[in-house]
Amino acid sequence: MLDVIDNEKYRRHREARTSGSSFETLQHEILLPVLLFGSIGAITWAIRGSNGWGGIDGTILPGMTWGLLWYYLCYRKGIDAREIPLWLGLGIAIGGELGYGQYVSWIRGLFNVGDEIIDVAPWIGWVWFVLAGIGWGATGAIALGWALGGKASPERWLFRLVVPAGIAYLGLLTVRESPAWFFPNYGLGIYAVEADEHLGRTVYTNTQNFTVVAWWLGALLVALFQKDRATLTVGLLVGGGFGAGFALGALWCLGYGYAPTYIDWWKMWELNAGFNLGLLYVIALNWSIRQVDNNHDADGRPLADIGGLPEIPDRRRNLSLLLSVYLLLFITFRGVSLTVGGLLGFYDANTVEQYSWPPAREALFLPAAALLTGITILNVWRIVRSSAPAEHRRFGTVRLPERLTDLMAGMTVVGAISIWPAKISVLYALFLCVALFAFNRLNRHYDGIDAPSAG
Repeated sequence: MLDVIDNEKYRRHREARTSGSSFETLQHEILLPVLLFGSIGAITWAIRGSNGWGGIDGTILPGMTWGLLWYYLCYRKGIDAREIPLWLGLGIAIGGELGYGQYVSWIRGLFNVGDEIIDVAPWIGWVWFVLAGIGWGATGAIALGWALGGKASPERWLFRLVVPAGIAYLGLLTVRESPAWFFPNYGLGIYAVEADEHLGRTVYTNTQNFTVVAWWLGALLVALFQKDRATLTVGLLVGGGFGAGFALGALWCLGYGYAPTYIDWWKMWELNAGFNLGLLYVIALNWSIRQVDNNHDADGRPLADIGGLPEIPDRRRNLSLLLSVYLLLFITFRGVSLTVGGLLGFYDANTVEQYSWPPAREALFLPAAALLTGITILNVWRIVRSSAPAEHRRFGTVRLPERLTDLMAGMTVVGAISIWPAKISVLYALFLCVALFAFNRLNRHYDGIDAPSAG
């Protein structure tokens, strides 16, 4: 739940976004944040698809990074969003287990069966791209909606957990009972060959993707029943929107066969998909800030209580923010250690799996992991032992713009290392330039609003 944490700052920023010109509001509330979230999303989403960051682990990178940017933009406006990074990051990370690789061939009319290729209608590939995109965005969207909805009673949580799981199970049963609806060319009898790698992957991937979409629909149904506007709005926006955004990014894959030496079409798709999802999170961010405005007066005072539920303690919010930063940096260091070891000639990074730990990789990663863990433990101690509310609310805000700049630059370097020496790494630098352009202008805008209170 987003709360006002600095009434004076909130008042100034609310007045600025409601009394300024339409162009200024569009520029600072939509356009510049889209460039920031989209560009950093492109970089981190593309890292997610690189060696060392597959599955849930890799998806933590874009999720936590978006969450930290969300937290920062809210903080500059006097709004507290310390719990958002963890909810958003872990929520979308679950989508990292979903597959979609074979759809690249389907949209080009190619369907692999053993060593042969048969025809498939391209529209089938596009439909599954949409379903896969919904699945990737759904878990993070629903988790974000729950976070924005604030504290919930045990009864509400019971419905949130049980009903979507039940509908997901019904989706799984539907796939098992009517396989011809879900597996292309099923009528040819080819799926009887259980040893075929391509067909086995199709069965597993399509079953998984449809089950997650069913879960998403179940979560939206619960939100509708509980009148949970945040989960319903963000769930539809980010989950449903990324279905279209995922498929749109896949248009790059139609370029396979053209200039493959110079252009990694798969990576182009990942860059585009990350930008598209970043855009959706900006829209969700603006919607959530409007809800804060609707629930508070112009001076930041709440217009109503929170239904008798206890407020979330500052200490817990700080621990949540700290854990988000720790997970992001830990996974980043762990993934890049694989590639760095290969670049230094300790082993062939292409033959070492993500979860393999040759001694050279351990020597690279363990010192960084020990240092990061030690710093995190010290900060946990600071949070736990502090008793002053003001200190809780100032936690992590010292030199925050510089730290986020370092994070964005560091992620870009990691991205370039992860695909070295691919020529497309120049796009990482381009996206970083765009992100810093937007970030600096947003900070200048916020500083201008805060300036009267600085003296």
